[in-house]
Amino acid sequence: MENEQQPNKEKASFGRMIMDDYMLLLFLGVTIYAIFYLIWGVMELSNLPAIPEEIKKTLIK
Repeated sequence: MENEQQPNKEKASFGRMIMDDYMLLLFLGVTIYAIFYLIWGVMELSNLPAIPEEIKKTLIK
């Protein structure tokens, strides 16, 4: 009985688990892209100059 081979029950690494799950890869790819695109858009909006007062008055009327 001692000579029987036991099945190798190694735990898969975190990277291997992610690479084996195609739906998780798709979700992570889309999500990471969307987050960076959103951050880029917010940074672009924050760099815009303020609207001059004359233009604000003409737009409000």
